Amino acid sequence: MRVRNLGRPPTLRWCVLASLATAGAATAADTPDAADSARTLDRIEVTGQASASALDETTDTGSRLGLSARETPAAIEVLDQEHLQQRGARSSIEALNATAGVLAGNLPSSPGIASMRGFSGGAIALLQDGVRQTAGPLITRDLDSWSFERIEVLKGPASVLYGEGALAGAINLVPKRPQFAATQAQVLLSGGSFGSYRAAVDLNLPTGEQAALRAVASSRRSDGYIADSDSDASAGTLAFSFMPSDALRVDLAVDRFRDDNETPYWGTPLVPSSVARDPASLVRSSNGYVIDRALRKANFNVADGYSRSVADWARSQISWQIGSTWRFVNELDYYDATREWQNTETYTWDAAAANLRRSTTRIGHDHEYWIERASFAADGELAGRRNRFSIGAEYSESNFYNIRRFGTATPLDPYAPVRGTFPRGDEATLFPGAGNRVDFDSASQVSALFVENALNLGSRWLLLGGLRQDSIALQRKVIDYNSGARSQFERSYSPLSWRLGTVFDATPQTQLYGQYSRAVAPVGSLFLISQANARFDLTHGDAIEIGVKSSTWQDRLNLTAALYQLRQDDIVTRDPANASLSIQGGRQSSRGIELGASARLSDNFSLDASLALLDARFDELREAGGADRRGNTPANVPERFASLFAHYRIANTPLALSLGARHVGRYFSNNANTLRVAGHTVVDAAIDWQLPLGRLSLRGRNLGDALYADWSGGAADQLILGAPRSVELSWMVTR
Repeated sequence: MRVRNLGRPPTLRWCVLASLATAGAATAADTPDAADSARTLDRIEVTGQASASALDETTDTGSRLGLSARETPAAIEVLDQEHLQQRGARSSIEALNATAGVLAGNLPSSPGIASMRGFSGGAIALLQDGVRQTAGPLITRDLDSWSFERIEVLKGPASVLYGEGALAGAINLVPKRPQFAATQAQVLLSGGSFGSYRAAVDLNLPTGEQAALRAVASSRRSDGYIADSDSDASAGTLAFSFMPSDALRVDLAVDRFRDDNETPYWGTPLVPSSVARDPASLVRSSNGYVIDRALRKANFNVADGYSRSVADWARSQISWQIGSTWRFVNELDYYDATREWQNTETYTWDAAAANLRRSTTRIGHDHEYWIERASFAADGELAGRRNRFSIGAEYSESNFYNIRRFGTATPLDPYAPVRGTFPRGDEATLFPGAGNRVDFDSASQVSALFVENALNLGSRWLLLGGLRQDSIALQRKVIDYNSGARSQFERSYSPLSWRLGTVFDATPQTQLYGQYSRAVAPVGSLFLISQANARFDLTHGDAIEIGVKSSTWQDRLNLTAALYQLRQDDIVTRDPANASLSIQGGRQSSRGIELGASARLSDNFSLDASLALLDARFDELREAGGADRRGNTPANVPERFASLFAHYRIANTPLALSLGARHVGRYFSNNANTLRVAGHTVVDAAIDWQLPLGRLSLRGRNLGDALYADWSGGAADQLILGAPRSVELSWMVTR
């Protein structure tokens, strides 16, 4: 494989940033004067938001104006490191599945792919430290949660902040940053079922009063709960922060993520109930096929299958406070990743031969991406009212080289499997037919201008607006080695995204909010779009959301509620008059309600609960052959979620107990809704023992040993089954 460097190297930009940092240190004002300080204090007294509630904490995901969750007219859920540890969320997938109304799956080609508010995949933006990673479904991985200070989930359209592809929400992975306060070290060791272990370290080291280093590293491996599915992964971050003055801060960081999966698990296929040895009621299908419990641990991949990836992420941020009102922020990020896998990914029952037909897939990605974003923000007054304003520009380039090979493998008897090996070579006979032996070379350049404003119309009323104009240029080269066809095309898009919202203080600690927003998303992935689909415009979506956020009982109880309706227009459908023609004109929508409660019932007892109900459907969709999917539910979209998590520290003892339960309702694995997957409830529990040398934790997962599936696999008729009952013992020390 090769990387085609179609963009300019970022070396010059790093030099510019260094020069800017030096200039800023020489010219920045150190502190605001007394008059500015007094005005700031008056403003805080007017808003009445200085409480200890989690709703008053500033979030990095919902706005660039420094708004708190309470001031943001959208639903935002934050899981900080303390919550991640309490809930035993070892990875980004487990963290997302602890979030209300979100389902994350472990599909090997896109581990961490998520479903939210009726949409999935490319409709959800993935952010690293607030910076959008282009082509989210192509770069998602199951990352170790140890790397992150917190994970923030913004629900609802976010294109006005992050551009195309943020139709249903955004997931922000916020890395740990250096702290200037004190030296601190944390070490974590754990081991448990399926031959799994995990080791992690976190070292924060101030180097004087103005600089600090932080090194974060983790490693994990497992034999897997599916036969012959060994995996290991590692992650590391080295970060440096420097504050030459009170007005200037420079942050630099380098991350590396790596994973290696041997013969990864692509799902368990459905078989006829007459063949199954221990049929389960997990699936209801129109043809009577079922999941066989006897195959719960079986692996149908070729014996030499694999999936591997390495990603490097370099990050920089300069934050310069210009006087008492203005702040300048410059962010420059560079991302480079390689991914490759070769497997048999789909398994379909062949009734005539009484075995499984299998496909072969070899795919390689070389992906290079950099993004430069600069913005000015002001916190001042307009007509005597507090006004927060932000304006900025963004430019990014992405180069993506992709090889794709598709063929077939030898059939396999699921009850006496001879798994075979992946075919050697790259001949057309191994991957026959047009489109099955193809290389893609894609490049994109995205420039954007954005603006946001939040005006306090009165002491109780906030008005928020935002606007983003993108200019997207896409170039693609496609070589089909079997047919000899070579194509090259270009396409440009100029989408406009915007939002208008308001927040009203019913009481100082209870806010009512509403928002209308417009967003855009591509037809599929821009990097994988075919020449035929390149003629289509971006799809457009809009959403209306109203809600309430409230703190009561001396901030011991936080309550949230959100009611929303989301619609995506211009999805690709078939022409009703000619089913062989694809056109834009389909529509997908969802509406729902999300409720959340977080309570500290005492100093030792906390309780979190959530409920999410939605109705997701295709309002207009015709698929191949003219099949009408109107009224059907999209695939991998559960419409019911409920969770309860309790943590109790036994007074006057070193012991703490936790109990968590999560229910995910039924969903369909295909748009035809002929394969319905039953809902499931998973219960976890843990006991912590605080020792002089650290905290010892014993955790049980899926205590009821539920048989469940959290995503469809390589095909609609095979499911990714969740892990059976397991146990884990961990030890963490903080110094």
